[in-house]
Amino acid sequence: MLSEALRGVQGQTVAPAEVIVIDDCSDEPLELATDVPSELPVRFIRHTRNLGPAGSVVHGIHEASGELVTTLNHDDVWEPRFLERLGGALDAHPEACFAFCDHGIMRADGEHDEQLSGAQSARFGRRDLETGLLTDARLYRAALLDKAVATSSFTLVRRAALDPALIAAGGDTWDYFLAVGACRAGNAAFYVGERLGWYRVSPTMLTTTWIDPRKQVEMARAQIAILMVILRTPQFAPVHPAARKRLALAIRHSLMAAVRTRDPRSIGTVAARLIAGARDGRRLAGRDGRSDGQSG
Repeated sequence: MLSEALRGVQGQTVAPAEVIVIDDCSDEPLELATDVPSELPVRFIRHTRNLGPAGSVVHGIHEASGELVTTLNHDDVWEPRFLERLGGALDAHPEACFAFCDHGIMRADGEHDEQLSGAQSARFGRRDLETGLLTDARLYRAALLDKAVATSSFTLVRRAALDPALIAAGGDTWDYFLAVGACRAGNAAFYVGERLGWYRVSPTMLTTTWIDPRKQVEMARAQIAILMVILRTPQFAPVHPAARKRLALAIRHSLMAAVRTRDPRSIGTVAARLIAGARDGRRLAGRDGRSDGQSG
């Protein structure tokens, strides 16, 4: 799948300046097992210990030298005009901190699923978005409430809008943390209402683990942290009422997940994670992450 993803990068109508593959301590070096197009400027970076999704993304950001940065999951694929359309949008709209697009859904074997693609676009609010600039409340509702911005594979971000410390706190949900940080960096983003990539749904994808109540207990800290960041960011005031409701639901959901584990220690564990998440949120909301995004 990584080879397929790289072929999609190589096929872009606007070539990337650099491509960094983070090998997060795989059993065998990815560089030896991957078919890399000869024309593509790929650099493999192999971890000696596993840093997880968030740590790997942050490492990649610091290694990248460009002013525009995007990420691509190894099992997803871009359409040929992905970089052209999103990069062009940012060139035309310097006030936009990032650009994002619609995407389709494909099965494990790569077959495109039109019905599921349409359902996902509707579920995350992209179906009702028109191509153009989103600002202030419209942007915050789309990005923070509808979660229309798929930063894991289908978003192009200005380096100045990246907050590595916030991304690092996201764990498995680093992509949402990236979107929140990019919205904090400014009040504008550009939406390209075209299906410029394909998200792969398969039994091995990370999100399949999220149905496990033990995993939900583990994720409680990050969920509370990002909601606290949103609630402690004044510019996000238009979405604060909805965020407060989601905070209450997240706390309830985490406690119910602890009960479903049938481990009497889980209640104490989730309580500690909820408290830690609130502290993380206060700390992360009280710092200016844009300077971090410019480093590296």
